[in-house]
This record gives sequence, structure tokens and C-alpha cells, in this order.
Amino acid sequence: MARKTKDLAEAYPAACAEAKCKAVAPFVGALARAVDAGAELTFVRLNGNSKELFNGRVDGRGAVAIASALTGTATVEEVDLSYNRIDDAGAEAIAAMLARSPAVRRLDLRGNDIGPEGAAHIARALAATGGSGGSDENADAASSSSSSSCRLESLRMDHNPLGDDGLIAIAQSLRRNATLRELDVGDCDAGIRGVTALCVAVFERNTTLKSLGMENPSRLFTHQSEHVFHAARMLASSGIANLKIGKWRVDAHGIETLAAYGVAASQHLECLNLRCNAVCEVGANSVARIVREGERLRYLNLERNPLGDRGAAAIAKALPQSNALEEIDLRCAGIGDVGLCALADGIVATTPSRRPRVVRLWGNAFGEGARVKWFGALLESEEAGCPIAADFVITRDGTDGASGTGIARLDVPDDVAVNAWDAVY
Repeated sequence: MARKTKDLAEAYPAACAEAKCKAVAPFVGALARAVDAGAELTFVRLNGNSKELFNGRVDGRGAVAIASALTGTATVEEVDLSYNRIDDAGAEAIAAMLARSPAVRRLDLRGNDIGPEGAAHIARALAATGGSGGSDENADAASSSSSSSCRLESLRMDHNPLGDDGLIAIAQSLRRNATLRELDVGDCDAGIRGVTALCVAVFERNTTLKSLGMENPSRLFTHQSEHVFHAARMLASSGIANLKIGKWRVDAHGIETLAAYGVAASQHLECLNLRCNAVCEVGANSVARIVREGERLRYLNLERNPLGDRGAAAIAKALPQSNALEEIDLRCAGIGDVGLCALADGIVATTPSRRPRVVRLWGNAFGEGARVKWFGALLESEEAGCPIAADFVITRDGTDGASGTGIARLDVPDDVAVNAWDAVY
């Protein structure tokens, strides 16, 4: 029977007694407030980095109790258990809850202690959606499947020690899952076996996943960039619109593969995060191709790639030919005054209505020439009615235009920045 909030409040103390753990005070409080107000609880936020839980994070037994109480919920759609100490036993209980709680659509488990065994339990729940792959026909089948199946749409498991085996288990589940749209498994101690399995599974059998994070895999010892090839092939034939592959050791050869076989062939890609890779000036022409040929590309992050002045110049030449680029991040990219001037010229050469509305360049070597150029470019864009939000501000010491300039860091407002994680969800 589906549980309302009042049922959850009554079930939780008994679940804590059975699991032999203390009740989590913020959860008790949230349930009590909802019951007193005659309202239904729609989300559970018990992130361990919060002020309330920082010194009392949810462990495995605590997760068992919470999952037991939530099982069968008819109202809770989002569960945030990030940055706690949940282990494989806790993950098993959460998986069992998912299998019987189709109301739960978003689950955040990042920053816990879930290993391969726990990942396998979550994977089995994901596979039990009533679909088989991800085509429209399968999605319809999933919609009419048993109401007790998992209907999760968003899952974050980054910063867990899933390993290759855990990632492979999740990859296999994606061959059957027909509901998940958002998945992050970055920083999970997985190597080339795990990321390859994930890319191949999405390429072969899944068309419903839209956002995929696989940052910072370990043990990517390859000179042929096989992992990048599989990611490119996945982009070309799947519905992926947001891809996060920071710290993938993508070099000039890898970015050429990604541009030619992935971005150029993708009909869906909107956000590409390549931060902290090894794309240098040699690979910048491939970056320029991504800017030119990414038909729907709105967000491009190349932070901490050694592009240098020549790389920046190549990207600058491509800016006037971009189709949809709204935000570009080139922070800490080894760009000097010459490259920064070229980027400013590239902005000015772009039709105002098609210019990026967010530009991040902090951490590069702004000289006097670049400061003057960017002062003019930002002013010209504002006067044209298409202001650009930058992560820096140029100041002038006087008003005659001949005085010196200065530069300071500036935060880009959240309501202006392109949120690369939620943009396609």
C-alpha cells in the first residue's frame, strides 16, 4: 500500500529500532512539520555536509532505517543522502526501496562509501523498470509496467569507490533501463574497463539518458585514447546532451577523435565539459571544429587545458561561426596577452546576438593590451544590447581612455550562467 507522510512518520521509529540506530533528527523534524501542517513531504534532504548533520552523518544502518520508512512512499520524489557514510548494506536497502517506490525520481548518493557490491544492488533496481533498452516503444512499455518498479530519472553516485565492477554493473542496467535521464559516476575509482562499458552500453542499447558524468577515472593508461573513441561513438548515436569528461587525459589526438566522430555527428549535444585535460595548441584546431560544428552546443568548458596563445587564437577564429554557444570557460589555460587579445577580437567579430553570454578567463595572463581589448569588447556588447557576463572586471584609472587599466576577479551570477548539469534535465 502506498504510504503518505503520516505513514512515514509512524514507520520511521520502528525502522530505527529494527536497524538498531538512532533516529536522524532533521528527518524526524521534517516529517513532524509536514504532518502538523497537513502537508505531504515531497523531498528528503539529509546531505551530510549540512550544518545539522556535519557531526552526525548517516551511516549504513541509518540508511537502512530511512530506506525502510520510505519504502512505498507515494509523495517523496527526491532523496538527497549525499556526503554521508552509507556503505554497501545501506545501498542494498536503498535499492530495495527504489524497487517498491516509483514516486522517487531523483536520488543523490554522491560522496558516500558505496563499493562494487552496493553498486550492483542499485543496478538491479535500475534494470527493473519494465523497459528493455530505451527506444520509444520500450519507454511506452515501461510506462505501463508494474507500479512497483523503479522509476528513477536522476542518479548521482560520484565520489563513491564503485570501481570497474560497480561501473560495469550500472552499465549493464542501462541496457534495460528506460527512465534514467541523468547519471553521474565521476571520481568512482573506475578505470578504462568501467568507462568503456558505460559508453558501449549507452551506444548500443540506451536512448533515454541525456546527461552523463564520468569525470576523473583512474588507470587510463592508453596511448590510443580508446576511451575517447568510445565516448565519441556514444555521442554520435545516443541522446546524450550533457557530457562531463574532465580529467580524462584527453590530448590532441583524443580531442581530434572527439570532434570528428562525436561532436560533429551528434544531433543532441548541448554541454561539453573537458576541464583539466591535456588539450594543447596542437589540439586547438579540433576545439575550433567543435565550436563551429556543434549545432546545439551551448556550453564548452576547457578550464585548465594548456591551450596557450595559439590555441586561444584558433578558438577565437571559430567564434563567429558558432551556432548556439552561450558559455565558454577558458580559465587557467596558459593564455597570454596575445591570445586574450585574439579572443576579444573574436567576440567583436561575432554577430552580437550570437555571442556567448558568459565568458570565463580568470587565471590567464592579462597584459595591458588584453585589458584594453576586453574593456572595449565588453562595452561594445553591452551597447549592442547583448551584455556578456565575465568572471573578471576591467577598471580604468581615468576617463580619457589613455590611462592605465586594472583587472579583478568577478563572480558570474547564478541566474546568468549556463548550469551545465541541469541545462538538459
